[in-house]
Amino acid sequence: MSEPTLNFHIQTRLIQFKIPTELIKKNFKNVQKQIEKQKKQVSDDVTKIKKNPKLPTAMKLEMVRKIIKNFESFQRKLQNNIKKDEELRSRLMARLENLTLLAQFTIDKKEESKEEGSKSVSDGGDRLLDLHNVNLINWYRDQTNLLIVDYLLKSNTYSGTNIGNKLLRSFQQTNLLKLIDYDLLENFNKVFVSIIEHHDLSLVVAWFNENRNALKKVNSNLEFEINYCEFLSLINKGQVNEAIYFSREKLSPYGNKGNYSDGDYEKHEKNLNKLKEIGGLLVYMSINEGVNPKNGNESTLFSSAVMANTPRFHEYKRLLSNERWESLSKCFIENFNKIYGISKTYPLFVYLSAGLSSLKTKSCYCNSENTIFHNDDYENNVDSKEDIYKKDLAVLTDKKFRGPNQYYRLLNKINNCPVCSPELFTLSKNLPYAQLITHIFEKPYKLPNGNIYPFDKLLKPSEKHLSEKNTLLRMKKIKDPLTREIFMIEDCIRVYPA
Repeated sequence: MSEPTLNFHIQTRLIQFKIPTELIKKNFKNVQKQIEKQKKQVSDDVTKIKKNPKLPTAMKLEMVRKIIKNFESFQRKLQNNIKKDEELRSRLMARLENLTLLAQFTIDKKEESKEEGSKSVSDGGDRLLDLHNVNLINWYRDQTNLLIVDYLLKSNTYSGTNIGNKLLRSFQQTNLLKLIDYDLLENFNKVFVSIIEHHDLSLVVAWFNENRNALKKVNSNLEFEINYCEFLSLINKGQVNEAIYFSREKLSPYGNKGNYSDGDYEKHEKNLNKLKEIGGLLVYMSINEGVNPKNGNESTLFSSAVMANTPRFHEYKRLLSNERWESLSKCFIENFNKIYGISKTYPLFVYLSAGLSSLKTKSCYCNSENTIFHNDDYENNVDSKEDIYKKDLAVLTDKKFRGPNQYYRLLNKINNCPVCSPELFTLSKNLPYAQLITHIFEKPYKLPNGNIYPFDKLLKPSEKHLSEKNTLLRMKKIKDPLTREIFMIEDCIRVYPA
C-alpha cells in the first residue's frame, strides 16, 4: 500500500463540501421565495388602498401600519437567512482551512527521492505526508474523532440524547463543530426514529413537504411510501371506510403508468404490486365487517373466526406488520442521502476496511481453532447462514467477550491482531486478503486463487503426496498446498516483487 499523499486526503474529503453547498442553495431559494411573496403581498395591499380612495384616513393608516409590520417581520426572516448563509459559508471555509493545513505537514517526493539516491521522478507535484510530524498526528487524531462522531450521529436508532452530539460537544476544539454537519444529521435522526420507533408520520411528511422540489428531481418514491403507511395505519385502526376514501384519493394515481417518467417502470411495477396486495387486504377487511342484509346489524357468515383461519388472510395480515415502517425508513434514508450527496456507507467503516485489508492474512479465521464464533456443535444445529449471522451478532453484543484479554483468554492464545478482534470480526470477515511478502521466493508464481508459492515447491512433491502430485503433473495440474484446490499449470502467472 503506497504512502498517503496530500491529494489522497483532498479526494476523500471532497464529500464534506457537498452538504453545506446544498444547504446554501436551499437557503438561497427560500430567500427568493420570501422576496417574491413579500413583493406580491405589498403590491396587493397598496393596490387595495389605491382602488378605494373613499376609505377613511384612519383605516388607510391602519392598512399602512399592517404593511410596515409585515415588512418588518419579513426583514427579520431575511436576517435569519443571512445569518444561516454566513454560518454555512463559514463551515466551507473551516473545511478548506483544515485541508490547507495539511500542506504544512508534507514533503516533496522529488526531495525525498534525492535524499534516498533514487532516480524516481515526482508525479506532478503530488506531495507525501510527513508521518513523523507531531502536528500531523494531532490532525489525524481530530479526524478520527470526527469519524466516530459522524458514525454515532447517523447510527442512533433510539429517542433521547444522541451520544454523537454529546461526544462532539465534549471536545475542547470549537473548530471541530464546523467540520461536521451535526444539526442536519440530528434532524435526520429525529425523522428516522419517529418512523422506525414511534410509527409517526408527522415529521417525515413535514420533511417531504420541505424538500418536495429536490425529491422530485431525484424521482423519489417517498410520497407513495408515506401514503402506503398511512393507508395501512387506517386499516390497522379498523377505519375501513376512511381507508377506502384515502386509497381512492392518494394511492390510486400510482397505479397509472402514465404518471411515471420513462425510467421509472421498475418503480411503477413495484408500487403496482403493493397496491394489489393492499387491495386484497381491503376486500378481506370489508367482508369481515360486512352486515347481514336482513337486519342490517348482525355479522354475516364471514365472521372474524372464519376470516382469521384462512391462509390467504394471513398473507394479507403480514402487510400490517412493522415491515411497512422499515420500508419507509429505508426509502427516507435513500432519498436523504441522494439530496445531500451522503455516502451510503459510514466513512468510519471505509477507513477501517482499508486498514484491515492491509493487515488481513490467511491465518485470520481460517480454522475453527482461531475463533469462538463457530463450533461444530453449533453449526450442526443451524439451518442457514442467516442463523450463523444471528449467532455471530449475539456473541458480538455479549459483554464477556469485550476487552483485549477476555476474547483470547477463551482461546488460550495471545493475539493483538485487530482483524481477529470480536469488535471488528463482522467488518473484516468479507474483506480481501493482503498480498504481504515476508521474503522473496525463488521464481514466485501466483495461482488463480491469489496465493503465491515458489514454483519449485509446487513441482517437487513431498514423500507423503508423491503419487498424487505425479499424477497431477502428468495432467499438467498442480494443487495449492494450503487450500487443496487444483489448477492448470498454464493458469499460473509468474510474478515479480515490486
